[in-house]
Amino acid sequence: MTECIQERFEFEGHYLKQVVAEFDGEQSSSDGGALLLREVDRRLRLTERLASCFAD
Repeated sequence: MTECIQERFEFEGHYLKQVVAEFDGEQSSSDGGALLLREVDRRLRLTERLASCFAD
């Protein structure tokens, strides 16, 4: 059985900064969840689809 473990995730950049999540270090940041939510929202268009439910 093949074991696939991804140690590096590349997200959409923020302005001119590259955004990468790597899981090979000892220290971690709790801010990574916001980046993950942004990427999920961008791919699934959740905010865009929710906004289309409301008339302004």
